[in-house]
Amino acid sequence: MIAFENVSHAYINNDQALVNDDKATVAALVDVSLRVEVGECVAVIGPSGCGKSTLLRLAAGLIAPDRGRILINDLELRPDTLMQARQRIGYVIQSGGLFPHLNALDNVALAARYRKREPKWIEARIAELAELVQLPVATLSRYPKDLSGGQRQRVSLMRALMLDPDVLLLDEPLGALDPMVRHGLQEELRSLFARVHKSVLLVTHDMAEAAFFSRHIVLMRSGRIVQQGAYEDLALAPTDAFVSEFVRAQRLPPPAVRGRE
Repeated sequence: MIAFENVSHAYINNDQALVNDDKATVAALVDVSLRVEVGECVAVIGPSGCGKSTLLRLAAGLIAPDRGRILINDLELRPDTLMQARQRIGYVIQSGGLFPHLNALDNVALAARYRKREPKWIEARIAELAELVQLPVATLSRYPKDLSGGQRQRVSLMRALMLDPDVLLLDEPLGALDPMVRHGLQEELRSLFARVHKSVLLVTHDMAEAAFFSRHIVLMRSGRIVQQGAYEDLALAPTDAFVSEFVRAQRLPPPAVRGRE
């Protein structure tokens, strides 16, 4: 489970700070409350600068909230609990974030070796994960530059799942892939989410992708949650003009025509 309770966060605008101290901070999140249950995938969507990536960075413990609190299951994210909490979190970014000087296998095994897991356990876990993400084990001897975009994302997923975390955080995980590869990986990812039964928080720019993965879509604007619910809720019962405009800009067929997979 992931829970955000009245979370706010601001960052320093260094350019403005030189001109006017009163406007030196910019609100990235404002009083955000959100919960992702075990086995649920919640998709966060919104225009650039709306705060969705900040939300994910806070959940990963990369930055700290100015107000409010964040919980991973029953553990609150605080400076004294970060190391413990990070063992419960898997994090996947758009480019995959693989270390270029390590081959794929060493990228996947890195955290397990750091925590001194037995070599036989690591070998068995890597074989299990390679089967789970449908990647031939022989591919793991290659370096990131020698892998396709889809292969790099599969390796990144394996690394995120290596220590069997409770929570998966995905920041535009398929955004850099071409449409055909992206379509195939969407299918595989949705099936994988159902099998691993984790709390999944997914950030995307694509409403169709959000609706494909989740019945719980969170639309953000200017650091606030504007509306949340299924795609049908946002499309057919928007709470304000921004929601209507955002959904219309996605150019999706109406829900009654589009249906659900």
